[in-house]
Amino acid sequence: MSRSHLVVDVGGRKLAVPVEHAREVAAAGWVTPVPLARAPVAGVTQLRGQILPVLDVVAPPRAVQPEDPLLVLEYGEVKAALVFARLCPDDESGAEPLDVPDLFARART
Repeated sequence: MSRSHLVVDVGGRKLAVPVEHAREVAAAGWVTPVPLARAPVAGVTQLRGQILPVLDVVAPPRAVQPEDPLLVLEYGEVKAALVFARLCPDDESGAEPLDVPDLFARART
């Protein structure tokens, strides 16, 4: 992957996130589940005064722990946080591209 991507491990899968959508890495803190929310929404959290949906692309979704890292993503005017396991060196092969617009569209439905 080129330096235009940040590679993260999500449930054993390497995902290449376009850096144009990556804003910051933060600890999950307290994630409140959202009743009847469909995947990929795992819940919501507060980060710097903003309520953000927490997205988990692992199936089935797991309970997000306070120490889990989140990658804050931005697409247009919308932000969300992707839970992941670890950052990977950006030169690792085999990373799947993460389609951020599609992920945000699935979170809205």
